[in-house]
Amino acid sequence: MKTILVFGNELVREDSLAKEISREIRMPGVRFVQCLSPEEILNYKDDTICILDVVKGIDKVEVIDDLEILKSRKLCSAHDLDLSFFLKIMKKHGMLRSKVRIIGVPMDGDRAKTKKQLTDFLKKDLLDEN
Repeated sequence: MKTILVFGNELVREDSLAKEISREIRMPGVRFVQCLSPEEILNYKDDTICILDVVKGIDKVEVIDDLEILKSRKLCSAHDLDLSFFLKIMKKHGMLRSKVRIIGVPMDGDRAKTKKQLTDFLKKDLLDEN
């Protein structure tokens, strides 16, 4: 069973698509876990931690395997702590022993098109594992 940790803020339109479509997808062998904060990653010790989140600047579902390409914005308060910043800190301090794979969905993506792309990707990804 592949566990995918899903991040986003349903109260912010630009940050809600990953959570919304993950609730609609039913696929054998895939379990989506809706996360409220980045610290929840610490509860998972899989070889590869798989994350689903919106990504600004992409126009289709993409996989990000290199945390260094994630941009962190300058923080102003504790409320501005974002997932990429948290992952980079975990990695820097040796707290991130697993490989991280982020499945990014477009921030402004068409819901139906993005859902199909994600479903197609997951089907292919599961086949590649076997």
